[in-house]
Amino acid sequence: MFLILRASIRLVMFLMLSLFTVLTVAAGKLTVGLVSSTAAIRLKNVTIGLWATLTAKLIGLTINKKGTPPTPPFFLVSNHLSYIDVIPLWKYLNATFVAKSEVQSWPFFGWATQILGVLFIDRENILDTVRMNQKIFQTISDVQGVILFPEGTSTKGEQVKSFNAPLLKYPATSQMPVHYATLSYRSSNSRWPAHLNICWWGDMPFFSHFWELLKMPGFEVHITFGDNTVCQNDRKKLAELLQKRVADDFLPVVGKEQEPQKYTDGG
Repeated sequence: MFLILRASIRLVMFLMLSLFTVLTVAAGKLTVGLVSSTAAIRLKNVTIGLWATLTAKLIGLTINKKGTPPTPPFFLVSNHLSYIDVIPLWKYLNATFVAKSEVQSWPFFGWATQILGVLFIDRENILDTVRMNQKIFQTISDVQGVILFPEGTSTKGEQVKSFNAPLLKYPATSQMPVHYATLSYRSSNSRWPAHLNICWWGDMPFFSHFWELLKMPGFEVHITFGDNTVCQNDRKKLAELLQKRVADDFLPVVGKEQEPQKYTDGG
């Protein structure tokens, strides 16, 4: 009963905080944005950064940071473990994300992420990478960077998968140095193993997974910003180099010797 109460309170507070954040950003676009688009983006950055800080406290997420986050303009890649990866990244970075187009259809989250300026790509349509590379070029500025999850999907945290190269065309052709970050989660309670209750992968249903996450007493994320950038004019080689850098910094969430359990709703 206590766990249900905890999750219920967190869910209500999360939705209220997120709605306030989205409405503030939308209002900024309609008011400040009429005078200066740069000022509107700065307001968005501050608002989202505050959302990330408060959301982390609300859901019991302790963020452990190592390294120095880049400042705009920048292009950054990261491994991908969960929908909550955006929290530590948005806490430290003035940026927007490239996300799969399916997110647009999610209740509330789809509408919210569109307002917040997330870039959506249809991964099933290879031709959409051309449009997205142009969109990345248009989005990176002195006030915001772009964050990409080049694995193309979230994982259970056993290892860092190969990086897809198509969306690295812009930094490769423009010889733009690429920053990288590495994420890893830890749960202090064996009842909620991190690779099942924090990482979101495979065919796990989103809403029931998020509900179980909200029940957790607390958990940690380790985010490491790379010490150096990577510059390479061949996008495939760039993908390989970046994957190796991220993999070298990665702390596995679940060991290869562990047989992953099937995710179930804990009730």
